[in-house]
Amino acid sequence: MDQKAFDEAVNETMDLLDMSYSEALKDTISQFQQMGMDMTGIKINIEKATDPLPSALFKLKTYYETSLWDESIKEQIVSNLSIVEKHCKTQDGRHLSKLSGAYNIVCGYLERLTELNVDQKAQFIKAFDSLLGGGQVVYGKALDIMVELLKSTKDEKVLLALLSWFKTISELEDEREELRIIGIGNIMKDILQSNSSNEAVIIATCQLIRAQLREDNCSGDFSNAGERSRLFGCELLLPLLQLLNDDQIIELEEVTSEIFFTLATIIVRFEFCRKFNECGGLLRLKLAMERHCTMRLNCQAFKLLKSLAGDDIVKDDIRKVGFCPLILSVLQRHINNKQLCIDAMKLLTALTLRSPQNSAELTQLGIAELIVQAMKVHSNDDKHQKHACTAVRNIVSRNRELASEFLAHNIESIIEKIISQYKNCEFEAKSALRDLGLDVNFKEQWTGTGQNLSS
Repeated sequence: MDQKAFDEAVNETMDLLDMSYSEALKDTISQFQQMGMDMTGIKINIEKATDPLPSALFKLKTYYETSLWDESIKEQIVSNLSIVEKHCKTQDGRHLSKLSGAYNIVCGYLERLTELNVDQKAQFIKAFDSLLGGGQVVYGKALDIMVELLKSTKDEKVLLALLSWFKTISELEDEREELRIIGIGNIMKDILQSNSSNEAVIIATCQLIRAQLREDNCSGDFSNAGERSRLFGCELLLPLLQLLNDDQIIELEEVTSEIFFTLATIIVRFEFCRKFNECGGLLRLKLAMERHCTMRLNCQAFKLLKSLAGDDIVKDDIRKVGFCPLILSVLQRHINNKQLCIDAMKLLTALTLRSPQNSAELTQLGIAELIVQAMKVHSNDDKHQKHACTAVRNIVSRNRELASEFLAHNIESIIEKIISQYKNCEFEAKSALRDLGLDVNFKEQWTGTGQNLSS
C-alpha cells in the first residue's frame, strides 16, 4: 500500500461522507483490510486522530520531548502508557499501534527510564510488552537496556513485568537465539537463586525458561532449541532442584507444578536424568505427588517422570522408589480428565519400554483394567487412543504372559473399534493386537514394481 494513496483515500472519505479524521481513518483501514492490502509502512497522523490509542501516543511523544519531567507530567505519562497497554491487548489495537509508530515512540522512553520510579517503570514495561505481538523484533540498544535492567532489578513489580516482556519477545526464533548468545540462562539462574522464596517470580521465570525452549521455527533457517535445552539443563537444573528441596516450596502446588513442567522441558539428556536422581529429585517428586492431589500438579509430574524415564537406570529407580502404585492411584482418581490420561499413557509407554520389571509390577497392580477403562472413557479422542495402544504394546511386548490381563477385559473389541474409527491410529492399534498375540493384517507400507532390477 502506497502512503500517498492511503492519505488520499482517507481525505476522500472525509470529504464524501463528512467524517472526522478518526472516523475516516477507521473506515479506510477497514476497507483496505477487507481487500487484503498490505499496509506495512503506512503511517497515520496521530496529531489529528482523536481515538484513545493514537491520542495517547501523541501525548507520549510530546512528553518525551519535554526536557524536565515534574510529577504531574510523570502521572500523565503513566496514564497514557496504561491506555497503550489496554488497547494493544487487542488485535485491532496492535494493528493501529503499528500504523501510529507506537514502537518507536514508546521505545524512546528507554533513554529516560532512570527518571521514572519503580511503579512508573513497571507500567512502562507493561505498555512496551503490549506492543510486541505479531512478530515485532527488538534488537540493538533497546534490547541491551532491557537485558541490563533484568540483571539489576530487585523490585518485584518491575522484575515481573520484565520477565513477561522477555517471554513475549521469545516468541521469535531469532530473539531466542539472540538471548541465548547474551546469556539469558545465567541471568535466570541468578534470578531464581535471589528470589527463592518469591512464588510469583519463580513462576514467571519458569514460564520464560519454557518460552525460550520452543521448537518452532518462525523466522530463522533452523531452530536451536536443542542446544538451548542442553545449556539450560547445565545452568538451571541445580537451581530448580534446590527449589524443590525447600519444604515451603513443595507445599505450594502452583509453584511446584511450574517447576515440574520446566524440568520436564529441560531434561533432554541422560546425564540430566541421572543428575536429577542423584540429587534426590525422585523422592521430592514423590513427596509432592503425595501432598497434592490436583490434576494440574499430577499432569506436570507425569510429564517430568516421562522425561526421566528416558534413561534406563532412572527408569528402574522410578519403580524402586515406589511410583507405580502412585501412578495408578492418580490415574484412577482423574480418569475422566482427558489430558491427564494422555500424559499417563505417554508415561506408561516410556516406563515400560525395554523394562519387563516395570511392566510386570504395573500389571500386578491392575494397570490393565485402568488402561481399558480410560480407553472406554475417552473413546472419542484419537490422540488418547493412539497413546493407549502404544502403552499396551510396550507392556506386553517383552512379557507376553501379561497379555491375558488385557484380554480378560475385552481389549480386543476396543482396539478393533479404534482401527475402524481412526485411520491415524491403525499402526499403533494393530501393533498392540499383534503383541497381545491376536491375529492382525498389516498393510504393506511400500511395494516396489520389480522393474529395472538386475542381478
